[in-house]
Amino acid sequence: MALRLKRPSQLLLLAGALILLPGVGFAQTAAPWPEADKLFRSDARWLGADGAFSVNLGDGQVLWMFGDTFVARRGGDTRGTAAFVHNTVAIQTGYDPSHASIKFYWRARKGVPSEIFPSDGQVWMWPSSGIRVGGRLLLFCSRVASEHNTHTLGFRLAGWNAYVVVNPDEEPSRWTLQKVAEDRGKVMMASAALHEGGFVYLFGASEPEHDLYLARCGIGEIELGRLERLEWWSGSGWRVSESERQPVMRAVGTEASVQRDPRGGFLEVNSQGFGASDIVMRTAPRLEGPWGAPQTIYRPPESDAPGVFMYAGKSHPELQGANIVITYAANGDDERLATDMSIYFPRFVRVQLKDRAWTTHEK
Repeated sequence: MALRLKRPSQLLLLAGALILLPGVGFAQTAAPWPEADKLFRSDARWLGADGAFSVNLGDGQVLWMFGDTFVARRGGDTRGTAAFVHNTVAIQTGYDPSHASIKFYWRARKGVPSEIFPSDGQVWMWPSSGIRVGGRLLLFCSRVASEHNTHTLGFRLAGWNAYVVVNPDEEPSRWTLQKVAEDRGKVMMASAALHEGGFVYLFGASEPEHDLYLARCGIGEIELGRLERLEWWSGSGWRVSESERQPVMRAVGTEASVQRDPRGGFLEVNSQGFGASDIVMRTAPRLEGPWGAPQTIYRPPESDAPGVFMYAGKSHPELQGANIVITYAANGDDERLATDMSIYFPRFVRVQLKDRAWTTHEK
């Protein structure tokens, strides 16, 4: 979930940290990756965003999808004069972000930058995860609406949409999007999508609990551009009825990522908490679990500054340059965002794993 926040943030006071977490069968080192950070600062018109979900398109190309974005209307624009667009995308060429190139995309409406995923009336779209299966590209977005309540961040999640891109090899500004699902329920699909065997597995978090649920759909359905029959993990098997679904992880967050662990099994990454947050990892031998307790793998330097908001930590399994490549977002209030170009660009972290993938698991 992409967030544009309304509370103050500090400048980036620290360049980063190197973290070593010893433990029985569980250790890793994590460090900032400034060489890769330059990737998102390579276009003078794309002035920052959050979200930063990625999809492997194959042949050395990676799709990035972003939430709220500042896009310059003309050369020389600052964030204060730029257009504010609810979603944009980019195509990265090369799997190592420290050596890759990237091109950003948005649509134009009457000469003004606008979203790739169009709004539905007063509801806008924040992209989440997706997956390419053959000639089909399946992408998910959260439906988001304004919420004028002093106890909220100014928005509320209002379900999710799924789209199939029927021409994924075209430039994204020329995509033809077909909406194949719309759901107004409380589980937001999908923060992660994996192709395993004959199924695509989808992870989605509930609102407001942020528990993580697991669903699957037959690969044949995806290839036909359908998403009509989801099966949910019930704790003991797969069920079509949503009433029987059970979470596989508790209190995880809406932007959790799940990928194969290079040491075996699977791993999950998310920001723990909100604001001054650590990035944590869980491991499991199977997608259904049991999943281990969260282990801190990295503390972003922004979390040590008062008033900062750090969020959106997630891994990107298609990227090269480390065992795990992670991004996260740092944010501030509107006044800071307009002038502080040290924040609101996704930041990269490299993680080197050691030992086995899982330890004691949650019940």
